[in-house]
Order: sequence, then structure tokens, then C-alpha cells
Amino acid sequence: MATNVTINQSAASTVTIKPSKTTVSSVTVSPSSNIALGNLTNVDVANAVNGQGLVFNSTTNKFEAQDFIVDANNITNISGGLF
Repeated sequence: MATNVTINQSAASTVTIKPSKTTVSSVTVSPSSNIALGNLTNVDVANAVNGQGLVFNSTTNKFEAQDFIVDANNITNISGGLF
């Protein structure tokens, strides 16, 4: 017997299979193709504006929208990959 579970919400969900002695032979998780960046738990895009980038904030443990500050006199290394 197969059991299919569909969850139609953006919040995290827990699925419990009972009885507790049930053996689960496989679990398939299909990612949604329509997830907004702001729905990720470690991303804060509140008040984001054009031209900003995501910068990691170790105090909040989140990526936050911030202005890029570029000081051309203090650039020591730019790695753009191999072309």
C-alpha cells in the first residue's frame, strides 16, 4: 500500500506515519519550482531595493539585502573564474 501526502503551504511541515513500527521504504521530496527568495528561512529581503545584494550577517545568521560598498583603492583580489 502506498500513501501519498501533498502539502499546500509555504511553512515547514512535519508528516508523521503511524503506527510507529511502520517501515518506510522510501521518501521522495520534490522541490517546488516556484519558491520566492524571501520564503527561505535564512534570507531577509524586507525593504530590499534595486541595486542591493545579499550579504551574510553573522549576528542574525541570515543573508540580508544591503548596499555594496566598493572602495577601488582597497581592492586586493577579484576572482571572476576561468574564461
